Amino acid sequence: MGNETSVRDILNNPQFEGMTVIAGENGLDRVVRSITVMDAPDPFPWTNGYEIVLCSGYIFKINPDQFVNTIQKLHDNGMSSLFIKLSRFIKILPDDVKQKADELNFPIIDVPFRFAFIDVINPALIQIIDHQSESLKLSEEINNRFSNIVINNEGMQVIIDVLSDLLKENLMYYDLHFQKMYFSNNKNHMYENMKKMNIKSILEEFDNYRIGVNIETYGYIIFLNENGFTIDSDANNALSHVNTAIILDVQKKISSMQIKERHRNEFVQDLIMNNIKFKDEIKSRASIYGWDFSGSICAMVVDIDDFKEEYLKLENKSSIDKLENESKKILQTCVDFMKITYNDTVYVKFSDRIVFLIQQDDKNESDFDNYVKKLGDDLRAVISSKHKFTATVGFGSIKSDVMETHKSYEEANLSIKIGRVIHKGHDATILYEKLGVYRLLYTIYKNEETKIFYKEKLSGILDHDENYNSELLKTLICIIDNDWNLKNSAKDMFIHYNTMKYRYKKICELVDDDLTDYESKVNVLLAVRIYQMFD
Repeated sequence: MGNETSVRDILNNPQFEGMTVIAGENGLDRVVRSITVMDAPDPFPWTNGYEIVLCSGYIFKINPDQFVNTIQKLHDNGMSSLFIKLSRFIKILPDDVKQKADELNFPIIDVPFRFAFIDVINPALIQIIDHQSESLKLSEEINNRFSNIVINNEGMQVIIDVLSDLLKENLMYYDLHFQKMYFSNNKNHMYENMKKMNIKSILEEFDNYRIGVNIETYGYIIFLNENGFTIDSDANNALSHVNTAIILDVQKKISSMQIKERHRNEFVQDLIMNNIKFKDEIKSRASIYGWDFSGSICAMVVDIDDFKEEYLKLENKSSIDKLENESKKILQTCVDFMKITYNDTVYVKFSDRIVFLIQQDDKNESDFDNYVKKLGDDLRAVISSKHKFTATVGFGSIKSDVMETHKSYEEANLSIKIGRVIHKGHDATILYEKLGVYRLLYTIYKNEETKIFYKEKLSGILDHDENYNSELLKTLICIIDNDWNLKNSAKDMFIHYNTMKYRYKKICELVDDDLTDYESKVNVLLAVRIYQMFD
């Protein structure tokens, strides 16, 4: 039984035995919600649509030319049918009226003379009300069924299976929020093919029903039968309730995920901030998320370049929201990238940075430094290819005890700070253990005495390069990077060995020091590194 009463349902009532359909038989499934009496040819201002119109026929006896026009108006105003007592005033339905009613599929019913209007009105209204009551009861049962599924956390699959049983349809739900498909129990040969299709192609090929609220779309119910699916009143009732159930289920999942992520973030944050004083607490809290910190560990910090500077430039909320949204996207890109390597990535997000805890294992133990360097470089490449910002990645040193994770985190932060000085603030991967003397120089490089020191050592070379457009400082840096080996330096700079020897001799003259002496080499090395940090 549908959840709306039709003209056909009314005529099937035993109390209306003897009533005859005399025109518009194809419209007997029109919905009926009420009944009214027409004693004038223009009752339309007082009607609401979906009504049976009762008429004695007298108005058409005195206005026969209005009969066809009235049938058209009844149809246009959404009336369900005309119940008329032909035997009293008209006797025979005019042919043009029958033709119009048949054309419009508008039912005209001949009511026997013995029926008073009250004999039609009361039973019809009782039938309509009973039917509506039954429909409301059924609707409530469906609503309670779906609500209990959500309350009991039975999940999306159960919702779809129940809907499939109610509609007697093979269907699938495409979850846009979590990018997942749920097929009903009656999986058919389309199952594997559907999994390979994108949502646009699916919506073009199959009948569907949108799940959402206002302008936000959560997903689509896809009807998989090849003949398609017509959403009648019964189906619409079930689908409206499943719409609510799915939205509640998704919101519950999102809320649960947010709570879990907040607690996980708090734990990782406590770990890197040294807020946990006992290893047993770490072990206990880590076990909740299935994490094992028994091996060596290091901190990896990904910091978005120039984010704070851009933030301070903004003057309106719309621009700030847009920038913050971009930051969220970049951090999510980091998470997605790391999950390719680590199924259960340990991380904590901040406004413009994210911290990952990298564990040493059998796969990367033999060459961990090169492993994390490549990891950082690859991640930076992904960020710069997808977003308008770049990022600097810093790694702390490996700690064998999880209680020292905070030290690795501090080192990773320091790596980024020093890297911002060395690399002028952009797009670099820095390992704390590879910083060497820069770790010491960073603490003193802004001191005025430090500045005087490097200028005393390098002023001759700097002046020569400026006056003669030479590359002596670049040559000196290359020599230092090659551990003072002139042959290797010549190869790196693609110059002849004799040219390198000439430049080296000139450098020794300009620094006014014996570079065969160890102490002299150290002084020049420090001066060059300080210059690189200032420049």
